[in-house]
Amino acid sequence: MKRFEQKIVLITGASTGIGLETIDRIQREGGVVYGAHRESGVDLLGARSIHLDVTKEADWKAAVEEIMTKSGRLDVLVNNAGIRESGTVEETDLKLWYHLIDTNLTSTFLGCRAAVPAIRKSGGGAIVNVGSITGIRGTENMVAYSASKSGIVSMTSSLALDLAKDNIRVNAVCPAAIRTRMVTSWIAQSPDEKAAEEALVHKHPIGRIGEAKDVAGVIAFLASEDAAFMTGLAIPVDGGRSIR
Repeated sequence: MKRFEQKIVLITGASTGIGLETIDRIQREGGVVYGAHRESGVDLLGARSIHLDVTKEADWKAAVEEIMTKSGRLDVLVNNAGIRESGTVEETDLKLWYHLIDTNLTSTFLGCRAAVPAIRKSGGGAIVNVGSITGIRGTENMVAYSASKSGIVSMTSSLALDLAKDNIRVNAVCPAAIRTRMVTSWIAQSPDEKAAEEALVHKHPIGRIGEAKDVAGVIAFLASEDAAFMTGLAIPVDGGRSIR
């Protein structure tokens, strides 16, 4: 399939995990991808590289202006950049709280704010925000992270209502445990890595941790015309974890 032929796509958090898999998926389907990241010397599988600190409004403005100058349009934004930190309410100080809110939630707001005029000018398109199942249901020891991801889910539905008239669809994917650097580093920090992974697997009725390609496939679907009648949704990609 070539669902993204002549489509210009911007993906944040592009250097690893879900971002990199989404680049691969959309490029294989004909899309021209700009991969946004903060690291230098990264391999983006042939995608066009844009240096972007997603927490900075000026960086977002410059990134979108660069895309419009070079490609003349923007059809899809994938807000994938984010971090995960644990902590109860008593363990979470304001510095950590603001760091998670800024990196996960404010960055998504800034990305949509910068990209919407360009997508509207292109005749419409799609925004896919990467949330988490913690944005749908609470998770212990994840107060700030859960708040940031819940904000993404709620903001997605509000954006969808505001932008439907402009032919811009806005949806969110909500992954559970995905075998990315974020999850593998958490397992590696556990006193018993094997037991930690087995406990994590057990939370998912499908019986395994997800892979980045599992999420990338759903992102590509939501960004494509196959999902033309879908907007404002938060889609769990969680191996059944949210229904347990």
